[in-house]
Amino acid sequence: MLFKNAFEQQPSLRFVFEKLQFHSVLGRQHLLNLPFCTDAAELKTEFEHLADTMELWQSECHRPTLSHLCQQIHQLNNIAPTLLSLENGAVLDDIQLFEIKKTAILTSTIALDVNKLEIPWLEYAPMEEVIDILDPEHTHIPHFYVYSAYDEDLACLREKLKAACNSQEEETYRFQAQEIEDRLRSELSEKLRPYHQALSQNLRNTAYIDLLIAKARLAIDWKACQPQIGESHDLVNLTNPEIAEVLALKGRQFQPVSIRFGRETVLITGANMAGKSVLLQSVALAQYLFQFGFFLPAESATLPVVDEIITSIGDRQSALSGLSSFAVEVLTIDRIIKTAREGKRVLALVDELARTTNPDEGKRMVNGFIRICRQLSLTAIVTTHYSGLDVDCKRLRVKGLQIPENVSSLSIGHISDYMDYSLIETRNDDVPKEAFTIARLLHVDDEFLNECNSGL
Repeated sequence: MLFKNAFEQQPSLRFVFEKLQFHSVLGRQHLLNLPFCTDAAELKTEFEHLADTMELWQSECHRPTLSHLCQQIHQLNNIAPTLLSLENGAVLDDIQLFEIKKTAILTSTIALDVNKLEIPWLEYAPMEEVIDILDPEHTHIPHFYVYSAYDEDLACLREKLKAACNSQEEETYRFQAQEIEDRLRSELSEKLRPYHQALSQNLRNTAYIDLLIAKARLAIDWKACQPQIGESHDLVNLTNPEIAEVLALKGRQFQPVSIRFGRETVLITGANMAGKSVLLQSVALAQYLFQFGFFLPAESATLPVVDEIITSIGDRQSALSGLSSFAVEVLTIDRIIKTAREGKRVLALVDELARTTNPDEGKRMVNGFIRICRQLSLTAIVTTHYSGLDVDCKRLRVKGLQIPENVSSLSIGHISDYMDYSLIETRNDDVPKEAFTIARLLHVDDEFLNECNSGL
């Protein structure tokens, strides 16, 4: 799976993408085509490179060099189609030769900046020979045409063309000059062909450093931590940046969440509005960011590497597929089980399983899924508002509504101000019964509430 393909499964990744400050289309395209990394050693190296880049970005003494580096990156274009043509034996035109010359000059300058910054893991191929081929006048200016310096006959014809007395002479000299220019373009293309890999390498390196700089700046803005690679999840004060930004616009703060779990199934209970869905979305985003090589918006974070993240959160998937919520839900559960049986490492995040069916069948479905997860040693978080579940697993509960004694009335916009989203370990699955408390604080009709409770 590529980063751009993960947007549908984790929409918050698009929010992250839009927050990144790239200096070129190269860095942007590099991220969009970045694969979901399932190799722990590769991730470790990636985090080391990002940590180095953050240190450079925050260093006062390196700021002028980094600023110059970013200016050079900004001028680069993606010339992959031109390099493909070169590799395939095409004769390049003047625009394509200009693109190669400009790329060679800029990446040579970028290489000098990289050397000044002492980045040992970025190795640029030398471009002097490419520049010499395309810059016979040694101006070092990113501009190209078929120079007279390439051929004495061409220089002579161009002089004759300037001095031509009539249109017939002009046409004759122009035709002869074009024949030489075409031959020279073919010769230049042949001379450049051995360098297409070196040019491609330099573009890849530049795209990579552009992405690292963008990631580093985002990590600094988020006060993000470098995640550690482990066998279990340990997320301390994890923030969901997208939701935090929405809340900030309303003058409210996001309450960070902390959760620790191993290769096990965790059942989280809590009333509606208790933040269970936000918790799952935040854990899913953290896992995706982790395996795409980002630092995490948390105080500290340890995560295992997984092969797949499979989520069932909200109704978005059912809306996209045209199926009912329940149909999509059970098909997702089926996919989780089958993927785990294939021996893949899966992180499954399931929100309010079977919430759209009747409570009796719903409870049996939750019980059955958790038992299967335990049999498969599957890492999963399942949230529910059902009580009376007969399963042996780790149980957590959202602390829930904390109303001070002096508060006798609430407005709809301030309920969350009294909600504690922290998780506490529990031995039972009793769900906080807060619906009537909230209804009374909102001054819902007394007769209706009394009728609801009559006969209990």
